[in-house]
Amino acid sequence: MVEKEYREALDRVIRKAHENRNFITEEAYLEILSPVGMNDREDGLTRGYLDSIGIRFGEGSREAYKEPEFTEADGKYLKLYLEELEALPRYTEAEIYEAKQKAIADDDEGAQAVLMNHYLKNVVDIAKLYIYQAVPAEDLIGEGNIGLMTAIKALATLDDPDEVDGFVGKLIMDAMDEAIYEDTDIRQQIDEMVERVNDINEKAKLLSEEMKRPVTAAELSEETTIPIAEIMEALRLSGNQIEGLIP
Repeated sequence: MVEKEYREALDRVIRKAHENRNFITEEAYLEILSPVGMNDREDGLTRGYLDSIGIRFGEGSREAYKEPEFTEADGKYLKLYLEELEALPRYTEAEIYEAKQKAIADDDEGAQAVLMNHYLKNVVDIAKLYIYQAVPAEDLIGEGNIGLMTAIKALATLDDPDEVDGFVGKLIMDAMDEAIYEDTDIRQQIDEMVERVNDINEKAKLLSEEMKRPVTAAELSEETTIPIAEIMEALRLSGNQIEGLIP
């Protein structure tokens, strides 16, 4: 498996899941990741990682989606910001559609202001899809707002008001994705996880060959001083695909 191709494919899986309320179908997952040539253990690791960041397998729907909630850890200014959003003007569907038409046809600043207010809450809703990532919600919302401003300023490049929602949502998510994948901790998460599981796999394989039989987590822990909890977590993440280790 080529590391660069795998990372790019994993990014596409995560993005596709975010676009579907954090759900990915088995078919879409395999279509994107099968070409990189994962083995069973790498597939188990990938599925474990997706689970750890709140991504589930299935079709996804409004009924199945459980909206995550922000916590105090997401930032001390977030609550105040959300309260400020509630004070923004509310518009009818007709007013929003008219603003879309004007923003596309005339690059109208008044229409852009209406749409900016209208979509600000969408930025918060989209940020909730990323809540299991390590980037603080405040930072994600800030980056999403920049993406929103970029989208609003570029609406005159569109031909049809019906294209606006998808265009705006894409640029908001693009901005949040960039913030996440620029973050050193996020970039290293999957690498560290793979390295940890590979190390345990190698040690289990060697011990199994030495003892001429599969070994237990307790035996591996005693021989290597790796905590049993860490070994069991590696088993879980790998989908019970640690060579020479009894599940």
